[in-house]
Amino acid sequence: MKKHNLWKRVWTCFMLLVMVSSLNTVAFADEGWNDSATPALVLGGDGVYEVEAGKENRISFQVKNRGGAAANNVFVEVRASGADPFRISVQGSNAGTIGANGYKDIIMTVNMENEIPESSYAVTVMYTYLTNGGVAMSGSDTIYLRVKGFNQGDGFAFEGMKLSPEVMSAGNSANLTGRLVNNGSADMYDVEVTLANLKTNEISLVGGFSSKHMTKIAGGGQLDFNFPLVAGGDMAAGNYPVTIVVKYKDARGNAQERTHDYYVNVGGVAGQRAQLEVRNMQEPSGVYGVNQNFTVQFELYNAGQVAAKNIVVTADAVESGMVVPKSGSVKTLISLEPGASTVLSYTFAATSAASSRNYAIQFTTEYTSGGTTVSSFRQYAGVNISNPEKDDDDDKGSKPKVIVSNYECDPLIVMAGGEFDLNLTLLNTHQNKTIKNLKMFLTLAEETSSNDERSGNIFTPVNSSNTFYFDSIAPKSTTEKSLRLYVVPQAQPKTYTLTVNFEYEDMDGNEYTATELLGINVKQITEIQMDEFMLPESIELYSPIMVSFSYYNTGKVTLNNVMIRIEGDVETDTRSTYVGNMESGDSDYFDAMFTPMSTGEVPISIVISYEDSSGEQNEERRDFIVNVMEPMMYDDWAWEDMEQADEGMDMKTVLISGGILALLAVLFAVFVKKQKESPKNSFAESLDDLEDEEDEDEEGMSI
Repeated sequence: MKKHNLWKRVWTCFMLLVMVSSLNTVAFADEGWNDSATPALVLGGDGVYEVEAGKENRISFQVKNRGGAAANNVFVEVRASGADPFRISVQGSNAGTIGANGYKDIIMTVNMENEIPESSYAVTVMYTYLTNGGVAMSGSDTIYLRVKGFNQGDGFAFEGMKLSPEVMSAGNSANLTGRLVNNGSADMYDVEVTLANLKTNEISLVGGFSSKHMTKIAGGGQLDFNFPLVAGGDMAAGNYPVTIVVKYKDARGNAQERTHDYYVNVGGVAGQRAQLEVRNMQEPSGVYGVNQNFTVQFELYNAGQVAAKNIVVTADAVESGMVVPKSGSVKTLISLEPGASTVLSYTFAATSAASSRNYAIQFTTEYTSGGTTVSSFRQYAGVNISNPEKDDDDDKGSKPKVIVSNYECDPLIVMAGGEFDLNLTLLNTHQNKTIKNLKMFLTLAEETSSNDERSGNIFTPVNSSNTFYFDSIAPKSTTEKSLRLYVVPQAQPKTYTLTVNFEYEDMDGNEYTATELLGINVKQITEIQMDEFMLPESIELYSPIMVSFSYYNTGKVTLNNVMIRIEGDVETDTRSTYVGNMESGDSDYFDAMFTPMSTGEVPISIVISYEDSSGEQNEERRDFIVNVMEPMMYDDWAWEDMEQADEGMDMKTVLISGGILALLAVLFAVFVKKQKESPKNSFAESLDDLEDEEDEDEEGMSI
């Protein structure tokens, strides 16, 4: 019986030990550990710490475990560049174990030198640790040491950067202009702006001009600069970078240097071409006699995207021998840049063979575009000639002439798909004969230089037929006619030659025909559409904003020099994005990231700019107001509450384990006491005695 009781008590002790072990296991499970969970260490706070030059700075930062399991044997190391003007030491680099959702404070000492050439420094924090399963892991983050005082003025920006013309042609020059704006509060001294990354066979400076200097730029001030550039004669089309270098001294006398790349477009992009137009034609007014000089003057304008080369403009009378040039009839130009124009003037006079009527003069323009493409077009002008002697000699057999002595378009440049007024003045040039039964109708006799340009009925009368009737026009008399015309929507932007056809009779019933040529300048509708997108109404300072949208050329013509830019007080690598040309119906996608750099209500605009076929600048924009707030610190209270919950769970485990151990201690104390009272008793007997005492107690309690 005693042996049986002995084993009973040994079994009881063994079960108590098992219970203690199982309680510890449960406590670890409550702590959140399992084989599938993984620790993940990160840095707390915003990662920016202010330090003072010439002092020892103590910085406290937190390493937090955002994973689902404990990180063991955590070791934290801080690394900085050997060239940095400071020394770093770390206290508590051996952080031990960081439980799930827990953190440890790390103390870093930074000894800064007196002379600080930069405003802030990046320092890498690296940490290694083990999972509960013994797997080694590592990670790193970056913190920034910002020298106190430098954030009050160390900042500038380039504004108004522009290349004129925007596209250079090989062998030609352009001006790069802009301004350096000191957007800080501290002054900049001995400021020098220069160009680098220049090559003599690509982009170089004209006349050795290389820098712009200013003794001081106060906070909020600016320095305007202008660099004359020239492109190499054999350069291929493309974008070429030039580097703008800014050197200056800060308020402490430390030398600073910054660089900024600007891309110069040479020769445009594939598919771009020159497009010459005749503008502001000044035809001779009045009537001119034989050998009386008159001048035809006009402006030759390049509405294309690249320079026109080897330009030849030839002037000829449509009827040979009647009107002859008194100046050179052929004028040549080596090149005409995009958006540039030149005035050409020709002098003519009528010969004695000319009769009293209107004579047409034809101007033919030929040029090359892109080095290989040859283009040509014709433009006409008219002049009224009076030769009474010739009229008397030929009066018997002469025929009456009707001409368009004057015409006006309202508006001067008509829009495709719209309507316009055409006012005509018809003149009977004969001195003695009246014309009658005059029929006038309009046709389009368009001459094209390539197969991709279409011809056809571009102009259609509104609320009338294409034929108009006049009873008669007396000798040397005029009659007026106003037409309302509609331009088909698909008309390409150019100057169209509208032919006015006449059929009429003289007083003897003889039938005659005549034609007049009118120039009508047509402009096509341009339109670009952007998908709807939104920016956040509020965001923290230095938090990036992502913008993305699709855009489409919904107009009828190609859009030239399409560019997307981001306006506002933001920092971005894509402030200006050059797209190039967009054909009608083309679409593209734009995405960019930018970071607000000031607090409060910050206006931000996304702008798409482009040029139409006439070179006019247009833009489509979206304007937003973003409320930028100061950055908020991480909510450390939430982390502390979770840590306290873990500590509470650990305390529960300790109390239960401690209670069981205390019970075992009491049993052991009783055993020791029995041994002292009966040293000869065995361990089993002591347990029997203890059981007997317990039985007696139970009997006593039952009584």
